Amino acid sequence: AYGIVPADAMETRRVAGRIVPAMITTTALVSSLSCLELVKVLKGLPLKLHRNAFVNLALPFFAFTAPLPAEEIAGVNGKTHTIWDRIVIKGSSKSPVESMTLRKFLSKVQKKASCGDEFEIANLSFGPFMIYANFLHSHDDELLDTPLIDIVKDAIISGDDGEDEMFSGDDANKDESVNNMTDEQMAALKKLKEKRFIDFSVMVESQETGEEFELPPIRLMNSEK
Repeated sequence: AYGIVPADAMETRRVAGRIVPAMITTTALVSSLSCLELVKVLKGLPLKLHRNAFVNLALPFFAFTAPLPAEEIAGVNGKTHTIWDRIVIKGSSKSPVESMTLRKFLSKVQKKASCGDEFEIANLSFGPFMIYANFLHSHDDELLDTPLIDIVKDAIISGDDGEDEMFSGDDANKDESVNNMTDEQMAALKKLKEKRFIDFSVMVESQETGEEFELPPIRLMNSEK
């Protein structure tokens, strides 16, 4: 299945013999250094106590440098965030994730991100799929009142990253897309069902200046997982 050519006992011993020296030298050192950094992470130590390691055992050469902090990205109201930040959205007993509409989700995002009335959500994307765009869907009550999970599934089934086909509302086209799904699309739907969360990309727009800002990835937690 993996395209590995079968080998006899002697060939296996030859290959394994070459692997063992690497495992007890470079691999062992790299693993040890990684574990040391993991301990620092678990203890919550500051970034200045962490180290990048550059090693060449053949020379030998060992160099350690302090890592740089993550680049800050400009956000709304003068705030900044990094690629490691997330805005987490969870369901509730009144609004479980499975039935949370796009309208409710956008409202929660705006509140969590502290955007206020002076900012409007410009677009919402899931991977390559544009789920929502204010210039197209701000008055589309049918879309806004559809559960977000269903919209994501429709996007995957359609296999089209353009919004015209995704939100056409044509049941015949939708049924045809379901019947013609590729293995890749079916795998994506299965993965979506099994994941504990879904990440979305969101841009907001200042209603006063029209300037756009990117929010940290919006993570929707799956209440069933």
